[in-house]
Amino acid sequence: MTVFLAHIVAQAHVQSLSLLGLAKNVGKTTTTNYLLETLLGEKLYRAEELALTSLGLDGEAVDVLTALPKPRYVPQAGLIIATAADLLRQAESEEAQVEHLAHLPGRTALGPVILARVLRPGRIIIAGPTLLRDVRGALERMREHGTRLAIIDGAINRLGAASPEVTDACIVCTGASAGANPQIAARRTADLLLRLATPQTKWIDVYRSKLASINAQRPDAARLLAFSVDSPTEAPDYFLSLPGPTVEAEWIVERLQVLHQKTVFLLRGAFTEEFSRELLARLSQQRPGRQAELVVGDATKIFCRSTVLERLAARGLHVRVAHPIRMLALTINPYTPEYHCTAQQLLDALLKELPAERPPIIDVVSGPVG
Repeated sequence: MTVFLAHIVAQAHVQSLSLLGLAKNVGKTTTTNYLLETLLGEKLYRAEELALTSLGLDGEAVDVLTALPKPRYVPQAGLIIATAADLLRQAESEEAQVEHLAHLPGRTALGPVILARVLRPGRIIIAGPTLLRDVRGALERMREHGTRLAIIDGAINRLGAASPEVTDACIVCTGASAGANPQIAARRTADLLLRLATPQTKWIDVYRSKLASINAQRPDAARLLAFSVDSPTEAPDYFLSLPGPTVEAEWIVERLQVLHQKTVFLLRGAFTEEFSRELLARLSQQRPGRQAELVVGDATKIFCRSTVLERLAARGLHVRVAHPIRMLALTINPYTPEYHCTAQQLLDALLKELPAERPPIIDVVSGPVG
């Protein structure tokens, strides 16, 4: 079981934790259930100190897309949950008993979200806030009610909950269903881990001061800023309009040719696949040698493959983050309805593809594996 994982989480001393899933059937809900069970079983937390919500729809008996059976949530008495009001009423009509604590701001497709404390355990479907700002608000309300650790079961392919602006750390959940075979699943997993582990810029203080200055002057303005590392106190050059990735890439490459010192570019918002490829195409036409950084807020805003980041770095543009993401573990699930895969086959494929510096790999059923 995941006793080892529970101790990793407890020793991390985080107040909020997100679980990211690469695909369906990677064991995200199973990981959450085992983690809650062992955090309590090992007496690392009391139930009253734990909270649970979800960015998607989790805990239903059958997956609405695949029609496959799913693990259920049965939160222990004392635990705080945030879920849609209709789902809470459904749980109360069966065997669960809860104390309603607060209505949370924002709405979901399933209606308003209620913060509640479980009084009598029962099967509860969890569907919490969908907007990240509402997730942050829910976490604040949970802390007001005494929680020490809130767990967010993330929606498929949504990385936003792992942003340091939302949660303190994350667990990545992968499995055989992330690819047509273990090798493809491993490559997809390695790509995500490499992106999430994008290094932090050493210009973090300048990043904050420059953005704060621009926000004060032109709060509706710059998506891109540029400054020289030899003159970091000078006012930055900034790009006001939003015409699209082609013109933005041209703006960056032009400044690389004009400025003689190492340049740092600050990007507000997403670093998209299209933007990254526009940059790569233009940099490939330039003579290599000029070095620069492109700093994004955090790795959840990077939407291109890690191989594209490597190719940009080879052309002299190194993508960095202002706020790094803390990954505590990688959990694996060898089961997929598509083909037969053993835990050892999946592990072997992962170890071949993953970088040397990686979080511990854990099978949530059998324990640590790598």
